[in-house]
Amino acid sequence: MPELPEVQTITNDLKFKILNKKISKVEIRLESIVKNETQFFKKTLINNSFEKIERRGKFIILKLKNKKEYLVIHLRLTGQLFYQNKNEIIAGGHDTGENDFNLLNKKAHLIIYFEDNSKLFYNDQRQFGFLQIINDQELNILKKRLGVEPLDEKFTLKIFQELTKNKKTNIKAFLLNQENIAGIGNIYADETLWEAGIRPTRNLNSLSPENIEKVFKSIKKILKKAVKFRGTTFNNYLDTNGDKGNFSKMLKVYGRDGEKCAECGSIIVKTTVAGRGTRYCPKCQPDNQKTETNPNQGKLI
Repeated sequence: MPELPEVQTITNDLKFKILNKKISKVEIRLESIVKNETQFFKKTLINNSFEKIERRGKFIILKLKNKKEYLVIHLRLTGQLFYQNKNEIIAGGHDTGENDFNLLNKKAHLIIYFEDNSKLFYNDQRQFGFLQIINDQELNILKKRLGVEPLDEKFTLKIFQELTKNKKTNIKAFLLNQENIAGIGNIYADETLWEAGIRPTRNLNSLSPENIEKVFKSIKKILKKAVKFRGTTFNNYLDTNGDKGNFSKMLKVYGRDGEKCAECGSIIVKTTVAGRGTRYCPKCQPDNQKTETNPNQGKLI
């Protein structure tokens, strides 16, 4: 599933391709992909245009020009967005390894046609993603349901300390919960915790204030770096220029189980945490689990 860096890359690139173009036609080839009544969805989009695109967590949000409504896209596991203009094709999302640029294939479930004859395809092999038109009120509900944006200036150490305070869960599960922090998934949770030197199985109440600060700083560092390098190539991830993300070359633990840690030479271990495959280095991320609640956890350093 594309996470914050990948979705931010897609959002940034589509900004230069699809905004302020009149929509001439909408073709829905799989109705279950659309979470609205079909005719309403088409009627709302046709003769309209997108005037703004933004990311919230892992959601892509497109503001419609002529109505106070928004098209929300969530790619989930295998969703892809292909933009085609004449011979130009750019892609964003998860490539399943088959990389079929014959866009009118069985995975093409929705097509938006623009007046200049360019097209935006939504493809999805496993059909877990969706598109939905929502209004202002529904958008506010969606945004409030999601946690803090980790790259926002408002996300401070104090906020992170308050979020983690008195939580009875492990640090990996906490990071994956979109109601806590929006946009972090399996890849960046594992990479963040390696950077912080914290084992993913550690309970929050076992972490010292210094541990909490390390995780906070690592979240910022890893996500900023991943956005800079346009995301991670895993399962042949493609950005919206059809290029593979470059952060894959910098992965320390994710997808490297059984390999040597680049830092210490120990073998990267794979286990299951919070229902997800999880990788860590047993030496760089020692098991310092404590059973008692740390009385200083959550306090400012």
